[in-house]
Amino acid sequence: MMPGCLPSLTLLYLVCVLARALCALPEPSKRQHLPSHTPVLPHLPGVTLSLHQDYSQHLLPSYNRSVTEVRLTTEEGLVALLTSATVDINLYLLYDHTNYEVDGLVRSHQEVGSGDKSVTVVKYSEDLSPLQAVLTTTATHTGTRHVLVLCSTKNTQRIFQYVRERQLELPSLWWLMVGETDLSQTLQPLLWEGSLVTLAVRTSSTSYSIMISRVDSTGLPKFVPVGSWILTPSGPVVQVQEPLVPDPLKLYSDMSGRQLIVTANNNWPFFGLDKFRDGKVQKKTGIDIEIMNTLGQFLNFTYHVVSPADGQWGGPLPDGTVSGLIGQVARREAHVAICEITVTGSRETVVDFTIPYYLETLILVSRAPAEKNRVFAVFSPFSVQVWLCIVASTVAIGPIVSLLGHGLDLYVSWPPRRKLRDYSFNMYRNMVTQGNLLTTPHWPHRLVFFFWYLFCFYIYALYSGTLTAVLALPAYEEPIDSLTDLPDAVADGFTVGTLGDSNIEYMFKEAKEGIYKEVWGLFNHKDRSKSFFKTVDPGFDQITRRKFVLMNPQLNSEVRAAQRGKDKYHLGRQPFYPQGYGIACNKGAPFIPKFNQMLTRISQAGLIAYWKEKEIQMISGGPPAQDSTTERGPSAITLKHLQAAFFVLMMGFIVAVLALGLEFVVSKFLTSQMGEWTGTDHQWGSQ
Repeated sequence: MMPGCLPSLTLLYLVCVLARALCALPEPSKRQHLPSHTPVLPHLPGVTLSLHQDYSQHLLPSYNRSVTEVRLTTEEGLVALLTSATVDINLYLLYDHTNYEVDGLVRSHQEVGSGDKSVTVVKYSEDLSPLQAVLTTTATHTGTRHVLVLCSTKNTQRIFQYVRERQLELPSLWWLMVGETDLSQTLQPLLWEGSLVTLAVRTSSTSYSIMISRVDSTGLPKFVPVGSWILTPSGPVVQVQEPLVPDPLKLYSDMSGRQLIVTANNNWPFFGLDKFRDGKVQKKTGIDIEIMNTLGQFLNFTYHVVSPADGQWGGPLPDGTVSGLIGQVARREAHVAICEITVTGSRETVVDFTIPYYLETLILVSRAPAEKNRVFAVFSPFSVQVWLCIVASTVAIGPIVSLLGHGLDLYVSWPPRRKLRDYSFNMYRNMVTQGNLLTTPHWPHRLVFFFWYLFCFYIYALYSGTLTAVLALPAYEEPIDSLTDLPDAVADGFTVGTLGDSNIEYMFKEAKEGIYKEVWGLFNHKDRSKSFFKTVDPGFDQITRRKFVLMNPQLNSEVRAAQRGKDKYHLGRQPFYPQGYGIACNKGAPFIPKFNQMLTRISQAGLIAYWKEKEIQMISGGPPAQDSTTERGPSAITLKHLQAAFFVLMMGFIVAVLALGLEFVVSKFLTSQMGEWTGTDHQWGSQ
């Protein structure tokens, strides 16, 4: 082998040592299932080390081999590198033609199809879409992934520029690079906070400096030296002061007092804000503020609050832009957004979310159902059909009894001598007063009277009991409780509304079928200002002013109802569309795992429920507002309840006056007719 190959061999041997130190783990219990294009290489025995072990107190094991032995075992060392990944670590080798030995070795092992460990090999090309496919494939998103880059300085710079432009960083992705030139100054401007890199740079023909990327207190990523690799006559020696691949959970347990930028809208009880004329905002109180304060206290960071100019929650738009809170995080104008933000698939294409810290549903909010008018309460115990049957029976019983009396004339010596009006009036009197003034010695009449009295008693008992219940307990209009009630409500003149440019609007807008699509057609699309609002407060104002139904999250609705007067609003009893609220973070933000861990602890401790009750009690002094139609006990009978009785009495007076007028007219008419007849008879008598 030519002497000129020694630096390249040294580079490869360093790669071998780094790979063993960074990626070697205990043997997996099960074989990993890999795609067909992944080469599988034989496993060579090596040193088993913990990935995140602290090496500050001792050296990594040195390989006691001479330089001559290194030359002879270069291929063996690279095989150890390629086989160092386990089922817990996804290892990817990205190389170009500047590393001829690597290229030749990879080609020689392409045909190998068995083994218990594997590595995914990606060859560099100007079109880096294969790399993007590897990094974004769902199957590769589980576990930690290490990408070992063996490319020229120019190609390495191109790779990181491509990753930055497409925001391909992930908290579980760590880059490993070995270079013969110092790439730290070249790569540093291309790194996001989510760029996790371990870099080995040659400082001499026999030594390398090892650096890792780290974010300083200003939030800028920089390379920090953590150790060195030196090739001695007795073999290579690696010295490091801290883990070469730090655990993000430990790395972000202390954020060194740095300041994060948090974006939010004024959305109490989650995030209350005061906005000033100069555009600045100041936080007040809220559940999300308590969460950020707790995270900052335990993770040692502060935060500055900003708010988007459009005041929207936002998300990706058809023109490719991103609006609202999500847009500020996607453009990295803020580190996180927290403000009752629903985790959705479309938003996850431009930002990364923490685990949901609060689960909630949507409800319908409308005005409190008004108490029904009592004018016709006297008729409410029976339906129209029952009333018609009672009237028909009362009208028919008099003629039936009268006909029965005429039938008695055929075989009795003393038949009844009563007129039809006597029978009809007494049958009606029996119905109303439950009393009888008629007596008869004849059994046909007695049997008819008996069953008529029984019928009247049954009707009277049902009527009086039901009427008492109707008058004593309040009756309300039918409330709007579910989505299926909305079509009838719109037909009755109600307008449906919600928060504009929000997840709620997108949910109904994107529906292809079912009740959501039907409801989307009930919004006022001709004049969006009547159905869609920037904040929920105008929607609550509309509820009390006109016929209006607002779709809104349940907790937000409970709080605003308590704040404005819970007796004015009705909260629908049938919630829909369960959703989770998460913290939106920059793509690839490495502090997400630590945030997830802290959010889990906060939730398990019951702090979010405690903060929720605390915010509600600030305005109501009690538990959350309940719907306005909660069952009440009987109330005293008032004039409002008895207005139907006076209405009936007034109707009787009016009918009596009309009857009096009709009798007077008829009497006058008959008198005039009799006068004419009398005059005519007198003339005929004179003749």
